[in-house]
Amino acid sequence: MGPSRAERRGGRRRWALAELTGHKVLDVRKLVLLREVQARGSIAAAAEALNYTRSAVSQQLSTLEAETGAELLDRGKGRASLTAAGRMLVEHVERILIGLEAAESELAALSGRVSGELRVGVPFHEGPAMLVPALTRVRRAHPDLKIVLRGLPVGGTREAVRLGEVDLALAVRYDHVPEPSVAGLHEEPLVGDRVRLVVGPEEAAPGARPGPGDRRPLPRTLAGYAGQPWVLTTDSGLGALALHACAQAGFAPDVVARTSDPHAVLGLVSFGWGVSLMPDLVPDRPGYPVRRVALDGPELVRHLSLVVRSGHLDRPAVDAVITEVRHAVDELPEDAVVWRRASGRGTSGRGERERRGPSV
Repeated sequence: MGPSRAERRGGRRRWALAELTGHKVLDVRKLVLLREVQARGSIAAAAEALNYTRSAVSQQLSTLEAETGAELLDRGKGRASLTAAGRMLVEHVERILIGLEAAESELAALSGRVSGELRVGVPFHEGPAMLVPALTRVRRAHPDLKIVLRGLPVGGTREAVRLGEVDLALAVRYDHVPEPSVAGLHEEPLVGDRVRLVVGPEEAAPGARPGPGDRRPLPRTLAGYAGQPWVLTTDSGLGALALHACAQAGFAPDVVARTSDPHAVLGLVSFGWGVSLMPDLVPDRPGYPVRRVALDGPELVRHLSLVVRSGHLDRPAVDAVITEVRHAVDELPEDAVVWRRASGRGTSGRGERERRGPSV
């Protein structure tokens, strides 16, 4: 099958540009395919993510290699890794996309209209309840804007934004748990909340003897829970923070349950299956009471931010969402947060931040 009409038009535009500049012009769409292969780990996975056939992606990449005169892919068994030349091109395509997206955003900002579609990634189980009400207010204020929510694993929000799967996402970072920087992203800091120990409603310290009617006394140090069973969230920053904090307290936790759902953790803790750590802004499950224990020693903090591609920061829809979410942050109770960013914001993303704790 020959090239489509759109592909022929695109080819003519590239040749016209080449004639104007006197240089060959690489096709950005092929460069994006190369970036997808790097992110997904194989040509087949990249094709599936982009809704292309594997043969179409392979053919386009072979054409790109011919145009550049360089080997860009090391095609191994079942996987395709990028060569040094391929990785260099992907670094350039990130900068190219940011520039193109910034131009589109500035054009949209000239109209001042908040419209179109905005895809927002939400880690529903770990995201604070303030986010969706804020998005609801934005939707009511701007009826021409369609907001589509997508549930994301808490550790996958930044990559989803980078790859264009969503336009904006709530991202999480924990103290003492490094998060690699992702090229091409802007993070708008929102708020930090405390991470406390959670225990069942009837939990008592080992050997404690409460008096009649007294609330059972609990240790105020993490080391006091070394002999307790633990429930951890797996493959998450919260789970990594719990392991780090326990190691700093001189013990390895006896893990009796692992789950990726913080609400499931709260349910198991409520039944007395074990103890765990949980951020303050993750609400209790109705009907599953727990006790949240403030521990002595250094505070453990979760940091929340909104993540957007740098080129999309000036989109009117993105600006409207960030502004409304920051107003929602202002309404959080003082004792629930360690720091928060003030709600004043310009389209450049700069603003003053009120801080009471570690910076993001």
